[in-house]
Amino acid sequence: MPSSSSLIITGPIAQAYLYVEPYQTRFEVLFDAATILSWLSPDAAPPASLTPEQQKQIADKAASLAADWCTLSAGSQFLPAPPPTAAVIKGLPGNTLPLREDEDVALNQALVGFMWEFATPPGPEELNVTWKGWIKGTTKLPVRVFFGPLSETGEIHSSVKTFRWRNLGRMPRPAPLVAVPQFELPVPLRVPVGGILWVLGGIIFYAYLKIKDHKLPGGGMPYVAVWLLGAVLMSQLLRLPVHMGAGAPAITQVGEAQKIVSPLLRNVYRAFDHHAESDVYDVLARSVDGELLRRLYLETIQALTLDGREGTRVTITEFSANVDKVEPNPKGPGFVADCNWMARGIVGHWGHSHPRVNIYNARVTITPVKNEWKLTGLEVQEVRRL
Repeated sequence: MPSSSSLIITGPIAQAYLYVEPYQTRFEVLFDAATILSWLSPDAAPPASLTPEQQKQIADKAASLAADWCTLSAGSQFLPAPPPTAAVIKGLPGNTLPLREDEDVALNQALVGFMWEFATPPGPEELNVTWKGWIKGTTKLPVRVFFGPLSETGEIHSSVKTFRWRNLGRMPRPAPLVAVPQFELPVPLRVPVGGILWVLGGIIFYAYLKIKDHKLPGGGMPYVAVWLLGAVLMSQLLRLPVHMGAGAPAITQVGEAQKIVSPLLRNVYRAFDHHAESDVYDVLARSVDGELLRRLYLETIQALTLDGREGTRVTITEFSANVDKVEPNPKGPGFVADCNWMARGIVGHWGHSHPRVNIYNARVTITPVKNEWKLTGLEVQEVRRL
């Protein structure tokens, strides 16, 4: 049993949190574990503590029964309802504690949390949450809304069942993507292939007539005129561009590389403002190319996800990058840069905030793709979490 009375749950708990973030709204609800056990198994005597196996059984069963508890609309548009996730959590609302996968937890120190994640517009004007999880005689559900740096409180009552939140211009919109660095390609030389082929054909035809000693009926002037007119027309119809020169400029200075590397890395994190996998990939592809695309997606997801069983993702609020060294790419066009960057983020979860600061040292490979610079290689040498 916990020794501190501040950590002991002394009565029924029902508390909800609404997190409004760019492209996602998350609704979380906490109940005390004793209430959930009484609801799930009304005839069974509650245990003094919950083993990891019991925690998993409770979470799985509770999530399956809570599938229709929560719906959300953005204005008048109802959003697809995701399946909820549930987890046994240690602590109190707004003061939850880490719980290891192999750790028992006392019943009077345990909560059960439900979470729904909805894909929403980047800056919704109005959200309406409808709640149906009125278990064990609960009639009201206090709600705290977090949006940007602000928060406010409200309540859902069993007689009304819907809570409305209005933006009123208070929530900042997500930072826009930085323009992908581009470079000017040399103007291609447009070769009149059609005209050349027409002229060569005319010369071959003339040589054939001379060899065979054939005469053109009506003389040669009409045919020469047609030949010249055809050469002019064909030279305009079939013109192939031929690129001359090296194409992408050589990047040899740290300052030049800084202007390319920093916006590309910044856009990688901006892509994860989105939460649908397809949307993240679409935005990543603007700055990342080749085999690195999928690997970077998986590694960044892991870096931005909180440790623990709930798996909530951190939103990056501050980013900075510095290039220390630049050299030519030994495997082709472009360059390789030694750089470091800092990504600072914060995520609200179960009523309190988790800060996250990661500092990276890495070598990145930047390659020209058409007339844009793209990130195509990444070798992380050191990661520090503050």
